[in-house]
Formats: sequence, C-alpha cells, structure tokens
Amino acid sequence: MGKILVFILSLVLLGTGCGLTDILSFANADFRIENTTEFAICGVNISEIGSLSFSQAATVLSYWAQGEFPVDFNLGLGIKNPNIGSSGLPKIAITLTSLDYDIFMDTIEGSGEDTVQVAEGLFTGSFGIGDDGEIAVLGLNTSFDGAQVLGIIGVDGLIDLALAVGGIDGDLRDEDHLGRLQMFMVPTIDTPLGDMTWEDGFWVGLDWTDGS
Repeated sequence: MGKILVFILSLVLLGTGCGLTDILSFANADFRIENTTEFAICGVNISEIGSLSFSQAATVLSYWAQGEFPVDFNLGLGIKNPNIGSSGLPKIAITLTSLDYDIFMDTIEGSGEDTVQVAEGLFTGSFGIGDDGEIAVLGLNTSFDGAQVLGIIGVDGLIDLALAVGGIDGDLRDEDHLGRLQMFMVPTIDTPLGDMTWEDGFWVGLDWTDGS
C-alpha cells in the first residue's frame, strides 16, 4: 500500500510539472535552534543565581564539594515544513521520528571561539510538523556536567555563558546569545514518500538549514 501511495504521489507531482529533482527534494524539512528555557546550574535557575537563598547556596556548595557542576536546560529545536502548497506542489504533513544529536557551546564570545561538545541525545517518537508553515518547536531536555566548560572559562565565564544562552536572553537570536549554541544531528522524517534520513548528518545553528 505504501509503494502504491508513493507511486501515485509521484505521478501527481509529475503532473504538476515537477521534475525528478523536485520530487526528490519535495519531502524535506528545515531546522534551526529556536530558544532555550529552564536553564539551571547546580539545580538553581539561572535567573536566581544573583540572589541565592541559604538553601540554594548550600546546594551549590554541596555539588562543588563532590567535584560536580550539573547544568540542565531545555533546548528548543525549530522545525519548519516547506511543503505548504506553494509553487504548485501539494501540501503534506511530515513527522520527525528520530533525531540523533550532539550539542556544542562556544565558550568564548565573539572571534576566536572555543567550541566544546557538552551533550548528546537521541529522540525517538512521533513529532508532527504540519503543512501550515508554522514553526514546530521540539523540546530537548539537556543535562551535562559543566566541569569541562568550567575548567576553560571559570565560574564567572560559565555564569556569563549561561546568562547569554539561557537567562533572560535565552531567545535572543544573535551571535552573542543563541549563536553560541550549535548542534550536529542526524534526523529522520516520515513522509508520504517514505522515510528520509540525513545519513551524513549536518550542523544546525541560528539560520534555517535543510542539511543540503
């Protein structure tokens, strides 16, 4: 049944004047880093770092005494479906079914970046991206031990970095804020033409990319 659907849809696309290249690129998706939320260091929300309560300070000191510096945040991955009925192509909804990814941070602001891999993850499930042109945001819960970053830029530097990418500036889409986050990922989407996997993977940052 699936092969018949693919064949019929291919005929429809050809009937609209689309060539083979159009058909192969029809089932696609665009990705970018959209925002961050719930950024916490040692269990303390970044918005509260400047005014720690006694219990929060005790929690932070307890982690430090154990040589740990846990960082947690939610990274919002923006996904956009280009198949919205423009250019004579039919609309289709697509579904993200797998995402293997690594997350990197630029520890030094501006030129001379020192990019460090801080986390990795694997999403499996069913995350739908509609055909209305709206941006769908997939939340990726991210946790890592910030000791590696701490060793490069120190406590003040790590807090400044956290404030830039996760504090009140957590959805400022410029190089000094969300631009200091990058992802390398291998996604798979389900479409009426079958599964599509970017086998070689690709980098994702501030700007939309389809991995080509």
